[in-house]
Amino acid sequence: MLALLAGCRREPLVAKVGPLRITQSEFQRAIAEVSPSYQNYVLTPNGRRQFLDILIREKMILAAAGASDVQRSPDFRAQAAQLKIDADEQLRAGREDLLRRLWLEDLRQKGVIRVSDDDARDYWRRHPVEVEVRHILVATPAEAERLAKKVRAGASFAALAKEHSLDAATAADGGKMPPAILGEIIPELEDIVFRMRDGEIGGPIKSKFGYHVLRKDGEKRVKFEDVQDRVKGVLEKQKLDRYLQSIQDKFPVEVVDEQFK
Repeated sequence: MLALLAGCRREPLVAKVGPLRITQSEFQRAIAEVSPSYQNYVLTPNGRRQFLDILIREKMILAAAGASDVQRSPDFRAQAAQLKIDADEQLRAGREDLLRRLWLEDLRQKGVIRVSDDDARDYWRRHPVEVEVRHILVATPAEAERLAKKVRAGASFAALAKEHSLDAATAADGGKMPPAILGEIIPELEDIVFRMRDGEIGGPIKSKFGYHVLRKDGEKRVKFEDVQDRVKGVLEKQKLDRYLQSIQDKFPVEVVDEQFK
């Protein structure tokens, strides 16, 4: 009886190629992956038949390969083992990302990190300015001092950033950082950046990433509607940081690798 019920639940078949099967769901998934320009054709009777012929040919190749000695070869086994390792790692990363997202959403629902529109508007009233800044990130204070002197003597900041900055994300654009409101720049730089005058050169300034030379390109007042989501992101991060600090004793941190101590 159990075998009969299992057979009844088995997916409808479209075709069989030796021991291999092409199920209805597999056929539909394959059609869904077809390029948009080909979609209309594969949905016609002739198109569906031709597409099935393609799948049958692929299954024929797979069936022949499965019956050969290749499947028992050291090369196949080694690469298949690596595929499993990669798939397991991808699954682990996906599960962790899902767990983090659902946990954060749970904290929002409970009000732990929820940010109201009033909270966001109040923050904007106190900090309504967006700044534009460039930076050069280097490894030593001596190099930062040398580059800062060059910039102050008239050298091109953008050219020096492209040549010397360790921050690959901004170096290609002459050290230009994304426009930022208060809370979107690393703390070591933030207080200085928002006090600088337009065109002023700052640094060297030490952060956890290295040493920075800064140039403030400008600042402007922004509308609340244009930055509302960003303000909420800043405030949510602040609330999350405070919450993580409150539970830190439950999850002690130990850096094991000597090079990071």
